[in-house]
Parts: sequence; structure tokens; C-alpha cells
Amino acid sequence: MRHFILSATALLTAAAAVAVPHGRWLETEHDFGAFNEELGTVYCEFRIVNDGDEPMAIVGARANCGCTKPTFSNAPIAPGDTGVIKVGYDATGRPGRFVKRVSVDLNADPMRSNLNITGTVIGTSNTLKGRFPVDVGTMKLREATIAYGDVVKGRTTGKYIEGYNASAETMHPVVEGVPPYINILVQPADVPPGEQFVVSTVFHSDRVKDWGIVTDSFSIRPSADSAHGQEIETIAIIKEDFSQLTPEQLAKAPVIAIDPLSIDLGRITRDSAPMTRTFTIANKGKEPLVIRSIKTPEKAVSVKLKNDRIKAGKSVTVTVTVNPSEIGDTELLNARITIISNDPSNPSRIVRVVGEVK
Repeated sequence: MRHFILSATALLTAAAAVAVPHGRWLETEHDFGAFNEELGTVYCEFRIVNDGDEPMAIVGARANCGCTKPTFSNAPIAPGDTGVIKVGYDATGRPGRFVKRVSVDLNADPMRSNLNITGTVIGTSNTLKGRFPVDVGTMKLREATIAYGDVVKGRTTGKYIEGYNASAETMHPVVEGVPPYINILVQPADVPPGEQFVVSTVFHSDRVKDWGIVTDSFSIRPSADSAHGQEIETIAIIKEDFSQLTPEQLAKAPVIAIDPLSIDLGRITRDSAPMTRTFTIANKGKEPLVIRSIKTPEKAVSVKLKNDRIKAGKSVTVTVTVNPSEIGDTELLNARITIISNDPSNPSRIVRVVGEVK
């Protein structure tokens, strides 16, 4: 009798196991490929078959992003029948590649499933103008200037620019004319239609001989045979690191003194002969003063310094020459001479050259 009861129990348990609903997805991935943003919301369907012996139902579905919306019926799915989840992706204002996930809950085995949709949105011109305003034909860029900011001499710093392939063909961006102190890497090297890429740069200050403001540029094109190109401006301010100096070293440090800080040429006529003026740089400190750099961006002004190393208590004369014929279309000359030194308190000083142009 006991043997009969145990056998009956085993049969009932086996029957119950068979009766548990079981869902089988016919697909769990969908790739929309590349499509235009103008299509708005695109849709796909995922199908699930009830392989069990009892009815089953989809009881819930949610996406990992508000741009993705699943819809379904929670009506029972009979054994052998198929249920459907419809998933929509809103591409409006979302250029580039996307990967989205929809989590589905069943009252069957498996209780939780993940469905994935992927694709690439080729943005409209209006959308791209806001996100990638620099137009280089089929290539769009986020910006055309890389500003590294302050860079301590001997160190490196990195910046990047984002780009976008607005064409229906794979793009192979090419960079040219890169300064020797900047390393550049385009990732990915082959950019599929509608996808983004990054131009990563690393600035090596130890490779630059100059100090203070350092400007340069390089160009980027969508491909080697493209007629379109964009010049990318680079700017950095190279400074000396005084942070490791001890109080004793700071007390003995060089101290720069400049006289005068402004040179007034008065009235200038463009046909006048070149004019020469001078100012002095003195060292009021205890250690030698080293002039790292002395320069001006003004084409009409040139600067000459005979000795860039000044002993304590000594001074040197700086000669400034102004060529009126080189002054641009302006009624006021306001040139700036920037002096970079190893004075930790005032590493950067400015002398102005002004005049009224007639």
C-alpha cells in the first residue's frame, strides 16, 4: 500500500511539472540597421511560443530608456499558440548608434527575459546643427578648437573632439599637418553611416620649446580623397611648476621688475619710418632671473633682447621696434608684449605699446 501511495505521488509530481507553462522566444534581437531620423518612430515585433501544456501570459514589459516603448496584450496564450510584443524606438533628435533593452515578465518559465534592439540613426540637418555645428561636408564636428588650458612644462594633457558621419557610406577620417608635440588618434578609424567618432589628442609640453601661449593647428578631412577639410585650432598655456619650491627657495627666488610697463608712441602716421623704444628688465631677487620667452602677436611690433639671463641686482635693456606700415586697419595701436620668466610670484608680465594711428 505504501508503495502504491509513493508511486501515485511521483506521477502527480511529474504531471504537475509537465503542466508548467513554458515560453520560447523565436527571436530576442532585432537590428534596424541604418535609417533616417525623418522616419520618426520605428517598430519591430518579438514572438514567443507557448511550449507548455497550460496557458501562459505576458504580465509586464519595460524598457531601459524612455525613447523605447513596448506594447503587448496580457491575454492568455494557449499551448502551442504565439504571443507578440511590439517595440517602438523614437529616433527623433537621437542621431547615432543605439542599443536598447526591454525586460519582459511572464507567468511561465522563464519568468524574466531580455529583448534587445539596435540600429543607427542618420540625423537630419536641423538635429545635427545643434549637436555638431561645424559642417565639413558629410562630416560634422562638435567644435573646431581644442583648448588645453594651463599645462605645466614637462607634463602631458589630453583633449578630444567628437565627430559624426552624416553620409550613407563608411567614412575614413584623415588628419594632416599635426604639430610634432601633439599625438592624435581617430577612433574608430572606419566610421559606419550615422555613427559618431572621436578625435583624441595628447599634448606633450616637453616637446615644445616655447613658453606661455602656444597656438597651432591641424586639419581633418572625411577621407583622403575628400575636397572638404576643416582646420582645428589648438591653444595651450605652458607654465613652470613652482609648487615644489620650499619657503627658503622662494625667499631667494628671482624677482622681475619692468620699467616702463607701457610705451606710448603718441600719434603715428602709416608712412612714418620705423620707431624704436626701449624698456628695462631688472632682477630684484637673489637668484638669476631667466627670461623664458618674450614675444608679441602684433605684426608691426618686434622685440629684441640681448641677454635672457639676468644676475641678481642687474638689468637688461629690451629694444622695441614699431613699423607703422605694418599696422593693420585700426585707428589705435594696442600691442601686447608678453614676458615669461622664472619669477615664481610673477611668471608672466605684460608691456603694452600704444599709439594713435593716422
